[in-house]
Amino acid sequence: MFITRVLSVILFLLSTTIQAVEYPVEVIEYLDNTKIVAFLNESDIKKTPQWTPLSSEPPLTIAGAIDAVQKHIKPVKDLSKMNLLGIELKQIPHHKNYWHYVVKTRTKSGDLPVSHYFVVLMNGKVIPAIKEPESVK
Repeated sequence: MFITRVLSVILFLLSTTIQAVEYPVEVIEYLDNTKIVAFLNESDIKKTPQWTPLSSEPPLTIAGAIDAVQKHIKPVKDLSKMNLLGIELKQIPHHKNYWHYVVKTRTKSGDLPVSHYFVVLMNGKVIPAIKEPESVK
């Protein structure tokens, strides 16, 4: 009897702990025929302002998104060598009225160009993204 109660309490505590785990939201986007993947925290999405297209200006402008990326990159890369290659405004999948920018930049590492991808939420939070590698056949 005692063991059953102890096991019940342990299972209850484990189940509430498991429910508290936040699974990331996978965002798969295409920018210039390049598949880009980023993982967003649900809590970060909920902290960003909602936006209804065609009813008002977006909470974050293109200039604001670019500025956020520059601030994010600045500690690591020399911005004088950074080029903006593309930026698109997209809705976060399965999150009505939550939008983000997908940004592609390029820097040089020696003589080689290196592309960098970012997702920028409407509150200016920058999340690095990756280019999905080509599948090996």
